Amino acid sequence: MTQPFPTDALTRSMTEVVDALHSSAFAATLVRLIQQQVAFDCALLLGVGQRPVYLYDNLNHQRALLFDRYLTSHFSQDPFMLALDQGLGAGVWTLAQVSQGRLDPEYRHHFYQATGWQEEVGLILPVRGGLTLMLFLGRLDKRSPLSRDELARLEAIFPLVHSLCRQQWRQETPLLAQSSAQPDSASLKSAVEQAMASVGGDRLTRRERQVAELLLQGLDTEAIATALGIGGGTVKNHRKHLYAKLRLGSRAELFSFFLNHLIAAPDGGEPTA
Repeated sequence: MTQPFPTDALTRSMTEVVDALHSSAFAATLVRLIQQQVAFDCALLLGVGQRPVYLYDNLNHQRALLFDRYLTSHFSQDPFMLALDQGLGAGVWTLAQVSQGRLDPEYRHHFYQATGWQEEVGLILPVRGGLTLMLFLGRLDKRSPLSRDELARLEAIFPLVHSLCRQQWRQETPLLAQSSAQPDSASLKSAVEQAMASVGGDRLTRRERQVAELLLQGLDTEAIATALGIGGGTVKNHRKHLYAKLRLGSRAELFSFFLNHLIAAPDGGEPTA
């Protein structure tokens, strides 16, 4: 039988989340509310449209994989993403439910074995037309599997979580990571430089990343060609390839991608070798 959520704890936690609405503290506060109901080691929040947009995580183990691998390529093999493309509805879903026992071996190796996640639950949260949030809750191998009682508790709190997320992201504004960091000017300059040098992770070649950096600085095709000593047609080819690899359709989407990378990248976005 599902144990009732203590009224005083529920009131306190709900108050904290409501107070955090429309602030950078919202996602972390919401995750803490959920973790009072069911213990998880890891949480990852994404906005899903044409490609996933990073919003929040509390990962402490293998966090760099999220930015170097998952957000640039492996998300396309994620069983939750695949199920969402096929019409998966709002609710609480386990990995077993969405994969139906057919997990891509490459994805199992690059994500589950690499990160140590042994259990995963996804909360599918449509918040407005064209935008669905996916909140992933993961357990590392030190924890026992999710019980029926724990799953029932997640399902019981889902309507509250869904309503709060609709309030937080109801406006038609660009999605940005939920970061409360306030760096000084020197730290910000360093973070921007490092993020420029690492945008796209190892999905991009050295030349494609150079083109991306110059695009982000506002240079046009001719100026980029002059700066790099290559032809304008070559610049266009590099731009086409980097957009395809990052699943972007325009310079505006590249800027949005970079802003999230800047805010979210571990250690300020250290360059990828």
